[in-house]
Amino acid sequence: MISWPGPRPILWAPHARTVDVVVHGPEGPRTHALRLVGAHKPGYWGADDELEPGTEFGFSIDGRPTVADPTGTTFPDGIGGLSRVLEPFSGWTDEGWRPPEIGTGVLLHLDVATATSAGTLDAAAALLPRIAAAGVHGVELAPLAAHDPDAGPAAGVRLFAVHEPLGGVLALARFVDAAHAAGLAVVLTPPHRWAVAPALGLEVFGPYAVDGRLNLEGSGSRGVREFLSADAERWFAELHVDGLALDVEALADRSALPYLAELAVETVTFSEELGRALTLFIDGPGRSDRLTGALHRLLGSGGSPDAAALEDIRGLSRTLTPAARLPLRADPLVRRAHPTTLRAASIVVGDLTRLPGARRAMPWAPAWDPALPTDLDARASTLAFVLLAGNPLVLDTGHLPVGEQGPDARRLLAWAARLAGLRAEVAAQLALGHDIRATDSALVVRRGRHAVVLAWGATDARVPLDAVLPGSAHLWELVAAWAPGTALESGVLDLPARTTAVLRARA
Repeated sequence: MISWPGPRPILWAPHARTVDVVVHGPEGPRTHALRLVGAHKPGYWGADDELEPGTEFGFSIDGRPTVADPTGTTFPDGIGGLSRVLEPFSGWTDEGWRPPEIGTGVLLHLDVATATSAGTLDAAAALLPRIAAAGVHGVELAPLAAHDPDAGPAAGVRLFAVHEPLGGVLALARFVDAAHAAGLAVVLTPPHRWAVAPALGLEVFGPYAVDGRLNLEGSGSRGVREFLSADAERWFAELHVDGLALDVEALADRSALPYLAELAVETVTFSEELGRALTLFIDGPGRSDRLTGALHRLLGSGGSPDAAALEDIRGLSRTLTPAARLPLRADPLVRRAHPTTLRAASIVVGDLTRLPGARRAMPWAPAWDPALPTDLDARASTLAFVLLAGNPLVLDTGHLPVGEQGPDARRLLAWAARLAGLRAEVAAQLALGHDIRATDSALVVRRGRHAVVLAWGATDARVPLDAVLPGSAHLWELVAAWAPGTALESGVLDLPARTTAVLRARA
C-alpha cells in the first residue's frame, strides 16, 4: 500500500491523457512523467519515486501550465501554488492514548483564529489545561483547511492542508499531542461544502464536482469518494485526530450506499487498525439548535406562560427526550439497506446540541442568526440545561470562556465544572422519562433523582417543592446554585430572577 498523500506523487485525473509532476529546485523546474497505476485503480497516475522532504511540486495535465496538487498538505505560496513535501511529525508522546467517550460526552468548540490574540494552534494549546479543568471531554476545532485569506474559505479550501496562518499541519500535530496529554480528545471539521469551489480548478483533473457539489453519485464518483476517504484516514492515522464533524447536507447523495454510510464503515476499519475509538458526528442546518433555541426563547419571554411560551416548553420537552445514538440507517439523508451499516452505526453520533457560538462558526451556519440573551445569568442557565440534559453536547467559548481571566469568566468556568460532575450522575438516568412543570415564575425539569429549576421571569421565584416534585419536599436537597442568594428552607426554594439551581433527591 502506498500512502496517499505522501512523498510519492499520486493523482486521480481520469480526464487526463498525460500527467507530469513538475518539481521546482535550485536549477529551475524539472518535469517527470507519471504513469497510470493500473486497471485496478482507473484514473490514477503515480510516480515511481518519492520526493525528498522540502521539495515543492505541482502537476501539468496534458502539457498545460502547472496546477496545484488537490491533496497537497502545505502550500507555501497560497492554495493555487506549489505544494511542499513535509517531513512527518516525529514528536508524538501519546502512545497508548485512549480517548474518553466523546459520542455521549461534552466538547468545547474552539475557533483557533479567535481563541487567542496570536490566533495560532500553538497559542491555543496553552488553553488546554484550563479546558480540561472545566470538565469537558474534548475540543472540536472550527475548520482549519487552507484557503485564500483574502477570499475566505467559502471561495475554496484545500481539504488536506491546514491554513498556514494558524501554524500549518505540524502545529496541528503539536496541538493534538498536547490535547491528548491533557486527557482531551480532538474533533476536526472538514469543510466539505467548500472543497470543490470553482476557484480551485479541479475540473482539469476530473469530475470532482457536479452542479457545484461534491460528485458522490454520478459518473466518476468513485474517485471523489476515495479522495474524501483518504483525507479522513490521514486525519485519523497521521494526525491522531479522534473524530470528525461532518456536514450531512454537503455529503448527502442518493446512491445505493451513501458516502456517509461508506465512510462510517471505513472508520470502523480505521479504528480497528489504529487500536483506538474513532467517532463521526453528523450535523447540518437545523439539526443541533433545537434545545438552545427553545431555552433562549423562554429566557427572553419575561416569564409569562403565554401560548408561545407553553409551545416552547413543549419543544423543550421533546429535545430533552433521552438521546440515543442515531442509527445510520435511520437517518433519511444516509438511509440505505446495506449489511455493514449496522456495525458502522455504532461510531456515528447524529443528535447533537450546539450552543450558538459552536454553530455559528460551522460551514453550514446560516448567514443570519437571531439575537440571543448574552448576559451572565442567561449563559449560566443555558450551561445548566445543556449539561444536565445528557445529549451529546458542543459548548462554545461564550458560555465557557477559557480564554478570559476576569471574575465572570472564572465564575462560569467553576459553574461548568460543577455541572460536569453532576452530568455523570444524570447520565446514569437517561433511560428514565422526564417531567416538566411551569409556574408563573419558574420552570422545573426533573429526571429521576435530579431536577433543574429556572427562575425564568424578571422577578425572584419562590417555589414550594411539594407542588412541582414528587414525594416529600424535605427529600430534596440543593446541590448546585448559580446565584449566592439561592436558598432551600422548609421545602421552599427561593431563587433570584433568571438564575438556575439543581436539586437532588436523597437516597
